[in-house]
Amino acid sequence: MKKIFSIMALLSLLVVACENGGEENKKPTVTVTSESVVEVGVDGDTVDILYTIANGSDSNVNVSESVAWIDTEVEASKVVVTVKANDGLTPREAKIKLTYYSSSAVVTIRQEGRATGDYDVEFRAERFEGIYFGTDDSTTPNYYVIISDISVNDDGSPKANGTYYFFDMYHNTKADEALPILPNGNYTYDVENGYKHLTFTEEGSWYAVMNAEGKYATNSGFKTASVSVTDDKFEAIIELENGEKHHVVFNGRLQTSIGHVRSTLFNDVEFDVEDATITVSLLGDEDGDGQHNWFIEAKKGDKIYMVDVFNASTESCAGLYQMMDVDGKDFANRYLPGLLGEDGLVGSWYVKLTDGAIKGDVMVPMAEGVIQIVVEGDTLRIEYGCKDDAGNNITGSVSGKFTVKDVLL
Repeated sequence: MKKIFSIMALLSLLVVACENGGEENKKPTVTVTSESVVEVGVDGDTVDILYTIANGSDSNVNVSESVAWIDTEVEASKVVVTVKANDGLTPREAKIKLTYYSSSAVVTIRQEGRATGDYDVEFRAERFEGIYFGTDDSTTPNYYVIISDISVNDDGSPKANGTYYFFDMYHNTKADEALPILPNGNYTYDVENGYKHLTFTEEGSWYAVMNAEGKYATNSGFKTASVSVTDDKFEAIIELENGEKHHVVFNGRLQTSIGHVRSTLFNDVEFDVEDATITVSLLGDEDGDGQHNWFIEAKKGDKIYMVDVFNASTESCAGLYQMMDVDGKDFANRYLPGLLGEDGLVGSWYVKLTDGAIKGDVMVPMAEGVIQIVVEGDTLRIEYGCKDDAGNNITGSVSGKFTVKDVLL
């Protein structure tokens, strides 16, 4: 009897083992039937990943990829993979994962880098300069980057005989104040100027080459562009408005400075200036919103006071002006704060000339508060109740006879 029970117990174990083996064999499974490593050329291509499904009632798998240069579309028995052109010199690689229930398979996509001769200009930068503006003027943290062969002037303008690429970049990461570094990522060119994560704007990004006299030999915006930032490397592919294609690389520490403090002041300052020579330029309603741009420049000795305001009048610049809103959409009775533009200083500033030029000895942007312009006959008075971008109080007035020039309506 013991022998019979032993045989029966053995048969029972064999049945359980067979049943378990059968359940294992019936699990849903995805299997890739095409190559597990796919090579793609520099100009990109569309390739198919073929797969089969075992023990499943539906035919489509879930697909995941983690890079912006690959798009996928799932069809029955295949995944259509679109690989974008690689404008960089460095080859790149990505994994595509196919998942069906608990079963998965991985395919590697490898793409070669572009040859050096594919670009009109190869620029190996010597200088990286960055300013972290934070969320002062946007909801997304702003990093402004200048890539060049030599540094910029104190006022941020390009120097003579220099080559420059400017990038107005945005990333959700706030800078570490102790060590602010440009965040890694692939940044796209934003012609809509939306100040979004992992973009750089059309309005703040441009290219310049300066001649020996410090004038523009070349000054161009971007037609298309992309930027890749990795540890200690900044790489940009740019197509200029004239069709030239530039490959720009900087290797080195991508450290930025905190804040956009450009004021040279260390204390409050009060003006009480009379008999200044004042010119007023009406630049018109460039945006068609009914607000006209007035630019006022007052000079007394080696001092210049610049005010850039907007109102609804084409007859007078008189009025009380608040600083421009952060979103830059409300122009009515606003003044433009002191900024750095393509040609140097833009907006409302107090500066001092050195040897007849702005060399950064005294350079004070209006960054907060109110400005009032009073017109009485042929006399104009600018009244300040402002702060600069270092927090110093800028108060007082500048007055004098004024003339109107360069009226553009």
